Amino acid sequence: MSDTATTHDVMRVQTGGGIGTGRLLQLEGLRGLAATTVVVWHFLWAFAPWELGTVAGWPSQGVAGSVVTALMDGPAAVALFFVLSGFVIPLRLFRSGQSRTVVEAAAKRWPRLAGLTLLAVLFAYVLFRFGLFHYREAGDLTGSDWLASYGGGEPDSMHKPSLAGAVHEGLVGAFLNNSDAYDPVLWTMRHELFGSFLSMALALVTRRLSIPACSAALISAAALATAVDPWLLSFVAGTGLAFVIWTRRARLSAFATSVSISVGLFLFGYLEPVGAYSFIPVIQDDAGYRYDRIVLHTLSGLLIILGLVGNERVARAFTARPLLLMGRLSFPVYVIHFPLLCSLGCGLFVLFRQSMSYEGSVVLVAAIYASAVLLTGGLLVRVDDAWGAWLNRLSSLLLAQAAHRLPTLSKDRRRCDVIG
Repeated sequence: MSDTATTHDVMRVQTGGGIGTGRLLQLEGLRGLAATTVVVWHFLWAFAPWELGTVAGWPSQGVAGSVVTALMDGPAAVALFFVLSGFVIPLRLFRSGQSRTVVEAAAKRWPRLAGLTLLAVLFAYVLFRFGLFHYREAGDLTGSDWLASYGGGEPDSMHKPSLAGAVHEGLVGAFLNNSDAYDPVLWTMRHELFGSFLSMALALVTRRLSIPACSAALISAAALATAVDPWLLSFVAGTGLAFVIWTRRARLSAFATSVSISVGLFLFGYLEPVGAYSFIPVIQDDAGYRYDRIVLHTLSGLLIILGLVGNERVARAFTARPLLLMGRLSFPVYVIHFPLLCSLGCGLFVLFRQSMSYEGSVVLVAAIYASAVLLTGGLLVRVDDAWGAWLNRLSSLLLAQAAHRLPTLSKDRRRCDVIG
């Protein structure tokens, strides 16, 4: 994501300075890196699947087993997005101390996410409708079965693209049924929506609890949530870290920060129990959930976030303008990059291969594709900002009306009690 997907407005936690009260811009930069990682992961799976080894169905090991995988580990980036959502949303409540913060966030969460998911799905629908996808031809040339099947979905062998179906997927299906026929990356949206709601509920429950009571509540929630949806573990873990940061105001020394981030990055690179990770057992259920990845990637996200919010000097490195720009573009880039990959990217690759070497074609496609992703992300972020601003005005208006009605209702009840 997912990435992902926590949205830009949720990440902006504002007040003064410091861990307990500051605006955590370093996490915006971290989101930008996570979004870039997902894009790189899918690009490699499409045009250099042998680099991902057995993950992409190749007999060779590829980079799996090397810590270098941390530079391109898409599944780890998705877990990081989920931990970030579980961390930032509750932290807003802990800071403000007002339940209204959660009410506003909950009321806006689905429409906030659905705005861009709908646009991304409609974009994919248009590409399907006019035959502008070239993933099959490109997949045959690159040897990527994943690419040739549109990320494993093979949509045009299952249904005929329809406008009604696209609208349903963008507004409802992606959030309730894991529907991702038009845009496979939207499989994360259901986890993001319900994980966010879970984090909000836990924040309301735990904000006034003692540390032992909060720990018991979070452990119980993690056990129950994981039984329903293993990805919810990342949200619960993020909420737990938010509670610790808020109550303890954790400050890390340079050594502790380096250890936290280093171990986090090492775990971030885990894909398969080979090479440097050969000591890790595979834990997988009948539904295909890889608990070993989910748990280790969640722990990785916790350690990286802890290192960034616990040391201001390190945090400043993640507030560089390019990272903040990528953080701002992260959600638009996440939802739109895959349709662009399978249309523009694949179409150019098929064209270039007629007169260029494989390597030269990939390099040129990468440059053009990256530019197109950034440009499209920049356009969509303007739409998303306008949509978010309108939702903010609407929610403020509705909450103000509700607050105005409550005293009136209370007076009516007291009047009825007197008459009765």
